[in-house]
Amino acid sequence: MPKKPLADRVLDAEVRASQWRADANQARECGDEKRAAECDAKSQFWLDRYNHLSGRGERPAPQK
Repeated sequence: MPKKPLADRVLDAEVRASQWRADANQARECGDEKRAAECDAKSQFWLDRYNHLSGRGERPAPQK
């Protein structure tokens, strides 16, 4: 299976980070701090991936 274009991978990472952040906020509003912490960790993973892919991270971005 061929790799997705870089722009698609950047967008995918951004969308996933946002969705996990929304899930964390919803869990926090319901009082489920354990679930909120898990969602925050997953959101941070995808945000870090977004930063890397978009060239905003510490390592150089992948080739286009």
